[in-house]
Amino acid sequence: VQTPESFGQRFRIDVRVENEVVAIDTERKTLAIRKAGGEEYEETYDKLLLSPGATPVKPPLEGIHSEGIFTLRNVEDTDLIKSYIADNQVKRAVVVGAGFIGLEMAENLAAHIHQHLIQKGVSLYLEEGVTHFRRDEQGITVFLKSGKTIPADMVLLSIGVRPATGLAQQAGLELGETGGIRVDEHLETSVKDI
Repeated sequence: VQTPESFGQRFRIDVRVENEVVAIDTERKTLAIRKAGGEEYEETYDKLLLSPGATPVKPPLEGIHSEGIFTLRNVEDTDLIKSYIADNQVKRAVVVGAGFIGLEMAENLAAHIHQHLIQKGVSLYLEEGVTHFRRDEQGITVFLKSGKTIPADMVLLSIGVRPATGLAQQAGLELGETGGIRVDEHLETSVKDI
């Protein structure tokens, strides 16, 4: 609902889209920033607020990087999934994970199917785990811990996220027990002014 210009005028905030902070120098209080074209420049800070978000969990399972296996975190992911469905006549989909996004995806995928097929064609495998994936000419086979297999045309992984802490680690900030950035009661990290 805002452009960088309107946001800047309204809140006096310099919004820089297509700029990525690639390094933090905590001694000099500077940031190395890369523009979309690859050009880098330096910026200084008095106080730095980190809000790096998270990346989807993709465990190191055999076959997990096969074509047709997706995670869903942003609009780009949504576009990739939609175009894959359109280009590959997907009829069978496996959603791994039953969190909010997983259930939303199952509902959205099923919405394209007649009500009768929803009642007959959606299976839940509860208290199961995926061990690996295998891709061949027929599609993707999902292997479960119980020994069962599920044939699919596509797989959507919805098994959580992990904090995106690469930049913080590179800058020497302490991480907490759960892998996020450790902060005190004022949300300050182990380095002053961040």
